[in-house]
Amino acid sequence: MNNVRSFALLLFLLVAIAAGCGEEAASGPDGASVVPASVQLFVSIDSDSGSDQWKQAGALLDKFPGGDKLIASALGELSKEGLDFHKDVEPALGPETDIVGLDLSGEGEFVGLTQPDDAQKLKALLAKGDQPMVSREIDGWTAFAETDAVLDKFDAARKQGTLADASDYQDAMGEVNQDGLVRLYLNGSGLAEAIAKEQGTSAAQFDTFFPGGKIPSFAVSVTAEENGARVEGASTSTDESTFTTDNFKPELPDEVPGGVLFYADGNDLEQAFSRARDALAEQDPQFDQDLARLEAQIGVSLDEDVFPLFSGETAIYMRPSLLIPEVTLITHVDDEDAAMATVNKLATAIGQYVPAAQRVLDVDISGVQAKQMPISGPVSLYWAAFDGHLVLTTSRAGIADLKSGDNRLADDEDFKSALEQADMPDETTGFLYVNLHDAISSVLGLSGASVPPDVRANVELLDSLVVWSSKDGKTLRFAGFLSVN
Repeated sequence: MNNVRSFALLLFLLVAIAAGCGEEAASGPDGASVVPASVQLFVSIDSDSGSDQWKQAGALLDKFPGGDKLIASALGELSKEGLDFHKDVEPALGPETDIVGLDLSGEGEFVGLTQPDDAQKLKALLAKGDQPMVSREIDGWTAFAETDAVLDKFDAARKQGTLADASDYQDAMGEVNQDGLVRLYLNGSGLAEAIAKEQGTSAAQFDTFFPGGKIPSFAVSVTAEENGARVEGASTSTDESTFTTDNFKPELPDEVPGGVLFYADGNDLEQAFSRARDALAEQDPQFDQDLARLEAQIGVSLDEDVFPLFSGETAIYMRPSLLIPEVTLITHVDDEDAAMATVNKLATAIGQYVPAAQRVLDVDISGVQAKQMPISGPVSLYWAAFDGHLVLTTSRAGIADLKSGDNRLADDEDFKSALEQADMPDETTGFLYVNLHDAISSVLGLSGASVPPDVRANVELLDSLVVWSSKDGKTLRFAGFLSVN
């Protein structure tokens, strides 16, 4: 096995198999005191199969009919390597197993760390595979890698300081759950170094999104809970004015119809779009010139006409419909006439390149004067501006149901329950909600494909997904919760 495959297989086996076992409690991520501060990636895995987290993960896995098959598959992978989990793998690992990425560019340079229960078992485990790994003792830990040269590099780098004493690591890791099954730390400066080596990216290009051209470091923790799995993350910046928008309290759920399958809500996307345009300009010196030519041709400016449409709260959502799901975009606008004029010009420009979209019709939808662009067969794009909103949708109902004011998303029991389980705060920089139960049922019904009963039984247990982020000065927090019935 090459180094990347070896470490990936180790992680997979720990996650898939240990959930079915149990004995004692797990220790913390002590490996940070051995790892060099300069590492680009640090992953700490709770490899004590008897810890509370693994018991919780096992209970969660037991809810799925395919849980036993997953474990059997993992055991089968071990068997192919001539290994038995309980006899060869479990005693070869300590309560914590760490994966260290010294260099993420190219094929990467990785080091593994553990404090084995049985040193001879670990030595025998490392000897397996097409290319046996080498190991050495370092400060009470067994470090292993593909070559002695990688271990030499690891040991030499430690003399410049360890990760546990690095302020970026402390700041980021201190913001996430310390009891997670897996904790990950990505060194921002190390990531920038790897990207620059691979892509030839300059510090000036990073500066478009990150203050001073410095990518912030971030930490992530993955935790098993009774009703699902939670991911928590945090990053810290040297400057409060990061590329993210400020926190806001979403108002559109009070205006959008309920029963959505997918909903994403953000604020002041004008800033994000502008930064993305600047990044493209940094990559391509001809970009500004080509953009100016296009803007002159269609009579619309990105900076003056299009981006300002998204200066307020904006949401995009999907609802079930008769033939195909309805997709609707809604954004707050100050000038409804200017917003409509901009979209009308864009529609005319689209018609120049898409023959099927050359007609734009005036239509009345529940008393709202709207525009309709037929696309193909029964599929059309509708847009209108009313009640301080600009709305673009693939269905007449997308406008009619917004206008009616009935059955709002904020009152949807599935939506409220999902946000409560995710522990989402009232103010965020943006969030995403997916009603997985209904979305999966809708997809399976529309596809018409024959789905194996065991696959259907497993995916139908997925209930909802909520992802959100929030900002507190120099700290950006993000989290996701996958709910399981």
